[in-house]
Amino acid sequence: MLDKVEAQRFLYKFLREEVTLIELEKWLYSNDELEVLLGETDYFEFVSRNYKNKYAYQDTEKQIRRLIHIGFFEQERIVHSLVKLTQCSDEYLSIIATLYDDYCNGYNFLRFIALTYITTSDEYKEILNHDPNKFREYCQPINAEANRLLEFFQKNQLKIEHEKECIDKREESEKIEIYHVNEMMSNARKE
Repeated sequence: MLDKVEAQRFLYKFLREEVTLIELEKWLYSNDELEVLLGETDYFEFVSRNYKNKYAYQDTEKQIRRLIHIGFFEQERIVHSLVKLTQCSDEYLSIIATLYDDYCNGYNFLRFIALTYITTSDEYKEILNHDPNKFREYCQPINAEANRLLEFFQKNQLKIEHEKECIDKREESEKIEIYHVNEMMSNARKE
């Protein structure tokens, strides 16, 4: 049985382009409980839309942005990515690439992770894919930063309130990725 958060999470995935318009339309028709979860008016707007219309994507996106709290799902996604970094999964470099994009889109607290990724050459990324020792070495400072950021999220000192908008309640001295990034980068290279 679908609950409201799961329904909104699916809609959020549409905004992230993880779900296509066709998949969204099928999902809307295959889940009867959506009328209650989304509200009668929004549900009716979704199911009465002509998804073959050239403006269907934009209209759907606009409706979803009105309907869900994007900040909640953005934070959930980023926290999940940071947790996966600490686990050194097979997706490690692609997670860092996504976090780099998030940094470029305004999540400044990801600066150290983003700069580490962008300053890693494609050739070295290839080496990392084949040398477990170099990979572990590469991961250590990134994992330490991921854990540090996760701690701030857990303490509600970092909170994503809206898309690409973060409330940062940390002390200035705790924002080392902003003020001391050169030091962080040189320490990472020494380790």
